[in-house]
Amino acid sequence: MTDESRIIIPKTEVDEVPEEELQYDATEADEEKFFLMYHLNWPPSELDALTDDRRKWILARFVGQKQMERDAMQQMRIREQIGPNLKMPS
Repeated sequence: MTDESRIIIPKTEVDEVPEEELQYDATEADEEKFFLMYHLNWPPSELDALTDDRRKWILARFVGQKQMERDAMQQMRIREQIGPNLKMPS
């Protein structure tokens, strides 16, 4: 296991348990499934039912959608800075 793939659970002020290192070596598919669980609130059972190609498409689509939303927000901020009387090319 490389240092980059190690996950360490730090102890909190409430817990008096020493730091514990996880022994599981996560795969790329695990990381993709975690991303979907975290951002889309999907249960693991639904993610396990997806084919690899469909999971990868959903990830790419999600990231692309977020980028389009960021671009739209940035354009809106620019339009607000320019002012209501000036037109910005579409």
